[in-house]
Amino acid sequence: MPHRQSILLFVVIAILVFTASGCVSFTDIPPDVERPPTSPQDPESPPDSSTPPIVSTLRGVIQFEGIGDLTPKAMVHIGSHSIVTSDGQFTLTGLEAGKYEIEITSDHFHPYRGSITITSESVILDVTMRLKYTPEEIDLFARLVYAEAAGETTIGQIAVAASVLNRLADSRYPNTLEEVIMQTIEVDGKLYYQYSPVLDGRIWELDPKTQPAVYAASLQVIYAALAGQDPSQGSTGFYNPSKVSPTSWVTQQPRTVKIGNHQFFL
Repeated sequence: MPHRQSILLFVVIAILVFTASGCVSFTDIPPDVERPPTSPQDPESPPDSSTPPIVSTLRGVIQFEGIGDLTPKAMVHIGSHSIVTSDGQFTLTGLEAGKYEIEITSDHFHPYRGSITITSESVILDVTMRLKYTPEEIDLFARLVYAEAAGETTIGQIAVAASVLNRLADSRYPNTLEEVIMQTIEVDGKLYYQYSPVLDGRIWELDPKTQPAVYAASLQVIYAALAGQDPSQGSTGFYNPSKVSPTSWVTQQPRTVKIGNHQFFL
């Protein structure tokens, strides 16, 4: 065999032996070796979907018209949140950005309803709440409390005013302030006023023009009751035990507290 053919045959045999020995390409990765983890910049990595929502803070300031400088409590509803105000203010933190319906309620005031948009910036809400009652009703209310409790302490006068408002909230009585004050009931064919100053006319004796300081003081008393003070402990009426017969129907009512000359009842 020529020398060149012998060399070629040797090379072929060597290649066959090398392949048959089980050797693999240096570019292959053995099955028991894991691939290294991909880096965050690896285009094969899934996108990050955990971006936190935008949140902000809502601050509210509520003014109450018609009760001087007093500030009752109010309930604020915004989205799924409910907050009771303190001194006419509230703060809600961590509120997600978006548009919300808002409602603010307080006894004796018209409710506030509106909407507000929350962004990444803090938001301040200014609201004015207005009394449900007309100026004429407030005047009548101040006159009644003065006629019924002029000789009582301030707490006693506020208790009388609060009992009138409690009666207004009670389904057994009329649903307007004027009707509560002027209400009459019929017994054996005769009409009886609920408040004696209405019957005997004393309710008209207080004159704002000639007694401005007295009238202003009576207004402050009813403002306190409208702002939520209730020394009567939820009573809807009162009487003077020294002026009522022990067998009177009023003495049979559930009693709450006695302040000055008045016994209050539910």
